[in-house]
Amino acid sequence: MTPAGTEVSVLDENEDGDLVEVSIRRTATETISIGMIRRQCTGDFKIVPIRRKVRELAGLTRRRSPKHPVVEQWLGISLDEVVRMKPSREAWQVNRWPLIERRMTRHDCLRWLDRQGYPRPPKSACIGCPFHSDAVWRTMRDENPEAWFDAVAVDRAIHTGLRGIRGEVYLHRSAVPLDEADLSTAADRGQFGLWPNECEGMCGV
Repeated sequence: MTPAGTEVSVLDENEDGDLVEVSIRRTATETISIGMIRRQCTGDFKIVPIRRKVRELAGLTRRRSPKHPVVEQWLGISLDEVVRMKPSREAWQVNRWPLIERRMTRHDCLRWLDRQGYPRPPKSACIGCPFHSDAVWRTMRDENPEAWFDAVAVDRAIHTGLRGIRGEVYLHRSAVPLDEADLSTAADRGQFGLWPNECEGMCGV
């Protein structure tokens, strides 16, 4: 809850992607708000480390980046995600999408794994991803107690807030402690789940 007249920071991202205060505003009325924090694990734990390793493998560490392509990076985006095809932001690197070039959908990839006798891979989302659906939280709680214990511990640790965010922070979208959240299905509650917002573990491009 934010009382009327409270000074609130107006935040924006700088060139490095960090949140910085750009101004101050005063709230006109008392407000209670629930929202999702921005996704930053993709940049911090996928894009940046991969870019660093690619530069190392290409011999570009501590060297000026060439202005022509010296690296061809293959990205495993399937045909279902064709809208996520983007050119490289780096002049020294070009992107390719072999699955899309072969017109392979996610279903095609799963069928290929089945034919080759490989197990179906789990989604790559983090244990404490706030974009998990209730179904994922339930499965973790009921089938992976170690991961559930870690997620609850993370949830408790962030309740006091995060840098650049005013107020309490929770992993579950209902803004209650994870181990107290209602994880029953929409059908259990007599509702239809029309707007799932689950992290599919396929971000980062």
